[in-house]
Amino acid sequence: MPQVTAVPGPGHSDRPRIRIVRNLRVLVAAPARSPRCQADAHRVAARLTYLPRVTPLPPMTQPVLTVPPGAADLALGADADVLYLCAHSYPGPQPEGFLDTDLTTLSSPLTAKALILDTCWGAAPAIRRTLAALRPAHLPPLALLASHHQVPFDHHVLAGPLLEALLTGPRTGPWAQRLTTAKATALAANELAAHTRRDWARWRVYAIPGTRPTP
Repeated sequence: MPQVTAVPGPGHSDRPRIRIVRNLRVLVAAPARSPRCQADAHRVAARLTYLPRVTPLPPMTQPVLTVPPGAADLALGADADVLYLCAHSYPGPQPEGFLDTDLTTLSSPLTAKALILDTCWGAAPAIRRTLAALRPAHLPPLALLASHHQVPFDHHVLAGPLLEALLTGPRTGPWAQRLTTAKATALAANELAAHTRRDWARWRVYAIPGTRPTP
């Protein structure tokens, strides 16, 4: 629920101004045809349930959205501030298998502020072009954290602490900057000490301006 805080206005210390602090809405999703991705996504979602000023989507009774084949719009078009998608993607002239959906069929407006793609080639040029085409042009650039290479399984070990840092950290500044800071904070956490052998440098932050015309 939003928190309402009384804040004195300049020159009106006896007449408090109301500032509404809204919860950040976060969606965790995985493809229906990948039990392994679903298991990883559930581990991440479990860490977000009781964070302050955060509303997990879907509700607590269904912490992970399982996306049927061909229905990636259910996740990308969700009314959320932050999206975390644990999925598979396969190499080719155009990356395939993005949440088991053809990139050319995606159509829902992408209004989230930050997107974390826990998948191989999530930052491939074709995927970034698709995300830009879904992003309304009048919105600030989408902050994307993804790898431009193939990556091993179990990268949720970074996603959990990264999301915690992002959702509980400062709520000012561009989202790409906030995502970069959250990644640095997560990598400095003690629980990541056992995973230094992983090539975390492959995970980069991109600011993607939207190209979708405003209706």
